[in-house]
Amino acid sequence: MNLLVIVGLVFSLIGNAGIAVAKPISGIFNGGESKSNNQPITESSYVPQPKAKPDFKKFNTMASQALIYDTDSGVKLLEKDIDSPKPIASLTKLMTALIIMEDHKPSEIVTVGKLPTLGLEDQKMGLVEGEEIEVGELLKALLIYSANDAANALAIYDSGSLENFSIKMNDKATQWGLTKTKFEDPSGLSPNNTSSANDLLKIASILSVNDTFKNITSTAYTKVSNLSGKQYDITTTNKILGLGGVVGMKTGFTLEAGQCLITAAQRNGRRIITIVLNSPDRFQESKNMVEWSFKNYIWQ
Repeated sequence: MNLLVIVGLVFSLIGNAGIAVAKPISGIFNGGESKSNNQPITESSYVPQPKAKPDFKKFNTMASQALIYDTDSGVKLLEKDIDSPKPIASLTKLMTALIIMEDHKPSEIVTVGKLPTLGLEDQKMGLVEGEEIEVGELLKALLIYSANDAANALAIYDSGSLENFSIKMNDKATQWGLTKTKFEDPSGLSPNNTSSANDLLKIASILSVNDTFKNITSTAYTKVSNLSGKQYDITTTNKILGLGGVVGMKTGFTLEAGQCLITAAQRNGRRIITIVLNSPDRFQESKNMVEWSFKNYIWQ
C-alpha cells in the first residue's frame, strides 16, 4: 500500500472529536515495523480517554490559535480558533520534511545548487554551492536548527526549483484535505505560507509516529557533516525540549506569523501535541499548556 493511500485512510477517519490514532507510515525512513501476515488478528484494546478532574480549571491562552490534542484517544483538550488560516513561518518545514522523507533515502547525496540569498537575520547553516551532503544530514539541520538553506537545498534537489517544490507541497495539501493550507516556499520565510492549527495537527500527527522524525526532533544538539568532512554545529531552536516531558516537534517565527510552536510531550505513557500560532510567548505558553493538560485531566 503506498503512502498516499495510507494517509488517505488516516484522514478518512478524522472526525469532529479529533484525528484517529495515526499508524506508522512505511516508506518514510524508519516509519515503524509492519506486522507479520502470520500474526493472529486480535481485537483492539481499550484506549484510555482523558477525563476532566473534579478540580478542573479552564486554560486561557494569548495565542491567536491554540490546540491541545491527545494522540491516543484523538480527543482535543483545548481549541481556540483552530480553523482560520494564519502565517506559519518555519512550521512549513514539517511538510518539506515529510515530502523529502517520502521520496528519498537518507543516504542520497545532494550536490548543493545555487541557493537564494538569505538575509543576515535568517536562520541558516551556511551551505555553499557545489558541496555534497547527505539528505539525512540536511534533514537534521532542517528540523533541529530550522536552517532555511537546508530547506532550499532539499527542495531544489527534489524538484529542480523552489517553485516546483511549492507546487508539490500544495498538491500534497490538497490530497490530504488540508483546506486551510497554502505553501509558497519550503522554508516558511514567505508570509504567504499559511495554515490552521487543525491542518497542522494532521501533518504533526503523521510525523509524530515516525521513528526517524522523532529521533531528529528530540535531539538538542548534534553535528552534521558533508562528504568532504566539513562539520556544522546544529543546536535546537526549541528552548523547552526536554523540559516537563517535551520530546520534540518544531518552532516557527517571522514578523508576520509571530511566535509559533508545535510541541510533543509525554508523561506516564500519555502523549499530547500542543500548537500555538502567533503567541506572545510560545515557549512559556506551550509549557503551561503541557502542565495544564496533565494536571487537569486523568486518563481512564
